[in-house]
Amino acid sequence: MAITKYDETYAELEKKGEFNKDVTPYNYDHTIKVDGDYVYINRKLSFRILSGCIRGLMLGLGPLVNSLLFGCKIVGRENFDAVKETGCFSISNHVNYLDNLMMRQAIGLRKRYYLTVGDFNSKSGFAGLMLRSGGVLPLPPENCLSGMRNLNAAFKELLADKRIIHFYPEQSMWMNFRKPRPFKKGSFHYAVKFDVPVVPMFFCYSKPTGIRKLFKAAYKVTLFVMPALYPDKSLPLKERENDLHRRAMEMYIRKYREFYNVDDPLIYDIDPSNYATMPVETELACKVSAETVGLAFDRERGVYDPNEAQEEPLLQAAAAKDED
Repeated sequence: MAITKYDETYAELEKKGEFNKDVTPYNYDHTIKVDGDYVYINRKLSFRILSGCIRGLMLGLGPLVNSLLFGCKIVGRENFDAVKETGCFSISNHVNYLDNLMMRQAIGLRKRYYLTVGDFNSKSGFAGLMLRSGGVLPLPPENCLSGMRNLNAAFKELLADKRIIHFYPEQSMWMNFRKPRPFKKGSFHYAVKFDVPVVPMFFCYSKPTGIRKLFKAAYKVTLFVMPALYPDKSLPLKERENDLHRRAMEMYIRKYREFYNVDDPLIYDIDPSNYATMPVETELACKVSAETVGLAFDRERGVYDPNEAQEEPLLQAAAAKDED
């Protein structure tokens, strides 16, 4: 796979257990304020016509672009059929500026697709109009209560119309990064709040084949659409969020292990000295990663076998063995 200029930065952040940092440049030039007055659902006829044209163009040309640039293969798109009678959220790892084109191809004509993005994507002018026409929903700043109420109202209306709303739970884009990064809880909070399912999607990279190999393409992409996850109504509300979060994380890590044939007890290269200070969502991902191979994890011991008395973490023991 091609090495990007950000790989060293990714490696440093991974050592610290900080997976949600933005490393690609963005700015707030020419942006529209995302607050209680922001128009999420524009019902003007002229806008609806433009939106239909833009969406049709992306659905029509997207597969060609996806094939030429990424050699894209989509597996499991039939999993969207199970949620066609309800509104839902979808989630994916965020690994490319055009990954939403591949997700649109996976969804096809089953549902109208909307995409949540950072507020710096709320552009004015022609570029902003094109983004909004394609279904972009900029998230308001966390301290803007009127903006959050406005967003909640938009979600409620779109889900009532059986739309699909996409979240990048990893928060930031890490170009071509293979591992599933720890999730923020926003998408799971809203899935529980509105009692709708979450459809997970996961991008994987592999060596090019066929004509792409002949032309020395860097990689090909496979997008896995996985079965929908539903909130467990037997649990209290907060526990429903945590349960949905954990199940989604486990699904991603198992798919990562399967696709890349990874059997390491912990899929993350975190320096043990940073265990005590890493974010809680990173700790959860570490716990789930260890559990998928029958082990356990905590900040003090690292990875260990819960069924055996062990004085030192397996990761440290493995490192000592390598040094020998």
